[in-house]
Amino acid sequence: SKNPREKQHSEFVSEICGMVGKALNLPEPEISKLKRAGYLHDIGKIKLDESVLSNESLIDEEAELIQEHSVVGYRILNLFDDTLDLAELVYSHHERWDGAGYPRGLKGEQIPFLSRIITIVETYERILNRVDKPLDERKARALEVIKDEAGKRFDPDIVEVFLKLMA
Repeated sequence: SKNPREKQHSEFVSEICGMVGKALNLPEPEISKLKRAGYLHDIGKIKLDESVLSNESLIDEEAELIQEHSVVGYRILNLFDDTLDLAELVYSHHERWDGAGYPRGLKGEQIPFLSRIITIVETYERILNRVDKPLDERKARALEVIKDEAGKRFDPDIVEVFLKLMA
C-alpha cells in the first residue's frame, strides 16, 4: 500500500516466477515457495523513503540504501515462522552468476536456485515496465538484456528456459 508501483512489480514477479517454475518442472511446493518469494523479494524496501523509490537517477548514498533492501528483507522474513523458508531467497536475489552481485558476492551455483529465477524475472519486469517506448520494443529490449547477461549476471540454463517461455 505504500507504493502501488512496487506492489504491481511484486505481483508480476510472483506470477512470472510461477510460470518459470512450471516450465522448469519444479514440484508444486517449490513453485509455491518461488511465487511467495517472488512476491516478497523487495519487502526490505519498506524502510525506504518514497522519494528514493521513485528516483531513477540515484546518488551514491541512495543507491547504497536500495542495496540494503535484500538484507532488511532477510531480517523481516526471519521474524515469522511462515516466511523463514523465504528469507535466504530474498537475501540472495541480487547476487550475480559471475560473483559481482550483492550482498555476499555469491557466484554460480552458490546462489540459491530460486533466487536465480527471481533475479531474471525481476530484471525482465523492470525493463518491460519502463514507459519510454512501446510495449513490443520494451519486451524485445528486456529479452535482449537477459540473453546478453546469460553467464554474467544470470544462470545461463535458466535464461534458456525463460527466453523460450517468453517467446
